[in-house]
Amino acid sequence: MKAKGLAITLGIGAAAGAVAIMMMPKNNPARKLAAETADKVEHAAWKMSDRISQKLDM
Repeated sequence: MKAKGLAITLGIGAAAGAVAIMMMPKNNPARKLAAETADKVEHAAWKMSDRISQKLDM
């Protein structure tokens, strides 16, 4: 149950942070950094998804 509570807390914190970043002006360095980080995380998630799919197909 502790892990579930932690996951929920982290999810809520991430959502609140995303809302705060999106409210910033587009030329704000923090928003640009957040966008770059989000792109890297998305790329890593796609790579992991592909690897899992390849392992399952074998």
